[in-house]
Amino acid sequence: MAYQFVLPDIGEGVVEAEVLKWFVQAGDSVLEDQPLVEVMTDKATVTIPSPKKGRVTRLLWKEGDIAKVHHALLEMELDGGRPEASAEEAAGKAQSLAQEARAAVTAALLDGPEPALGDGRRKALATPAVRALARELGIDLGTVAGTGAGGRVTKEDLGKVRRNGQAAPPSAGEGAGPAGALPAAGHPVEVVPVRGLRRRIADKMARSARTAAHFTFVEEVDVTELVRLKERMARAAAAEGVKVTFLPFVVKAVVAALKRFPRLNASFEEEKGEIHLKRWYDVGIATATEQGLTVPVLRRAAERSVLDLAREIERLAAESKAGRLRPEDVGGSTFTITSLGAMGGLFATPVINYPEVAILGVHRIRATPVVRDGAVVVREVMHLSLTSDHRVVDGDEAAAFAYAVIRDLEDPSLLFLRMS
Repeated sequence: MAYQFVLPDIGEGVVEAEVLKWFVQAGDSVLEDQPLVEVMTDKATVTIPSPKKGRVTRLLWKEGDIAKVHHALLEMELDGGRPEASAEEAAGKAQSLAQEARAAVTAALLDGPEPALGDGRRKALATPAVRALARELGIDLGTVAGTGAGGRVTKEDLGKVRRNGQAAPPSAGEGAGPAGALPAAGHPVEVVPVRGLRRRIADKMARSARTAAHFTFVEEVDVTELVRLKERMARAAAAEGVKVTFLPFVVKAVVAALKRFPRLNASFEEEKGEIHLKRWYDVGIATATEQGLTVPVLRRAAERSVLDLAREIERLAAESKAGRLRPEDVGGSTFTITSLGAMGGLFATPVINYPEVAILGVHRIRATPVVRDGAVVVREVMHLSLTSDHRVVDGDEAAAFAYAVIRDLEDPSLLFLRMS
């Protein structure tokens, strides 16, 4: 029998990974530590090397597939013959079989016998999460052949249907045109597989939209004094090789406000019916990359100076754009800031970064005429958009948090008054 190389336990509670790119094909000879495959987890993108020297005989997953931890990724014929399986490999295989058995039992309990439809057909077997996803994709579950336990329809089955272009057309009133008509035949359609980071973004945003009760509060901020302070500090920081933006000041103001309003630095554990208030401040910074939006995390934001925050923000942005973020750079944030910056727009309604309960949108600074002491003057003004989960955060609490951030941004000397 061939040697089977399994997807190793990458840590951080990861149980599955998407196969992004194979570096080898069947028939290729590989050396020990030669890159085999690039996979993406909820935490990071990881390149996995070969643990042994040999020849690849079979790849067990295609690019775009979701592989499970401790399940075989590929088969190899090893140089010098195949050794006996190690105790660790044997234990891993036994654990995998046990996990599959538990999954089958759980699926059976979740699905159960479904009542018959009016025409004699039976409803498709699927978990609530799969049913919700099918509705979002416009797929009739009754037309999908399930490959899961007992004929259960899985997320992978829905993915295959969508990739094959078999998703049901949207209903009338949902962009389908008159009477829900399909586009005329012959029109060119480009099919773009939803893979990698884009799939992670889609899954996370859809889950956030399904679970959180989004509520957005918008207010304008006079940041004239902050602009002046930032310009002075930027010149001093440049001498140390650091680029200072407005973001470090926003982070400091946010952390100060989170200490006063801890419900916004929390997660809602829906199944347990619990709100978990976080007593640390790891701030996610939503960053646009060519692959899509990613959220690197400023660890221990409360303990960092403005200069230190600026240095770390610059590093994380560069690593994000280059696709070199480390596992410890992503995941586990307690609150997220998203900055549209120079992209413009008056304001937006950001989607909460699940499983957090709030996110702050920071928008472009504009020279704006405003009334001060009865006179019209030109000031530097921007908008903040705070979206929070109304199940956890009341409207007045969200507004009070936003005004605490605004106060510190309008008078940034207050940030240094309380700085630890």
